Order: sequence, then structure tokens, then C-alpha cells
Amino acid sequence: MPLDNCPKCQHRLGPPLKSSGRQVCMKCGWSDKPRQTAAHPQKSAPPPRDLTPDEIHKILSQAAAVSLNNMKPKSKQDPTLKDE
Repeated sequence: MPLDNCPKCQHRLGPPLKSSGRQVCMKCGWSDKPRQTAAHPQKSAPPPRDLTPDEIHKILSQAAAVSLNNMKPKSKQDPTLKDE
């Protein structure tokens, strides 16, 4: 049975979503069911690895080059430097 108000913030809830049947609060994001789809089941992310000082230096140098390029007028920007 659908709820009328969010149990977390008391905001009025809309009807359940047609695609999943979940009820989601548009104000705080509360949901009555965890978000999970058959096509994209939840996976645990691999643990992050530590970067070497050389890798950090390379990343920072690339970021600085892109940032400096973005400060130039559009007509003088280098198209090979893209902010990704």
C-alpha cells in the first residue's frame, strides 16, 4: 500500500513509479525499496589503488594545462586539450 507522506521528511509522496513500483520522495530522496535494476545489479567497486608520485605529477600537469587553456579566448584555445 503506498504511503502518503515521506517517513524521513514528511513531504507528500507521489504515486509509485510505473517502471519499478518504488515510491521516492522528491524532496529528500528517500525510497521504499533500494534502487536496483536487472540490467545493472549493484556491484562493489574495486578498492582504489594508491597512485605513484609520477602518476600524480602527470595528472596535475594535465589538469593545469587544460585549466590554462580554458582561460584563453575561445579563438586561441588548443583543441587537442580537452577537459574530460
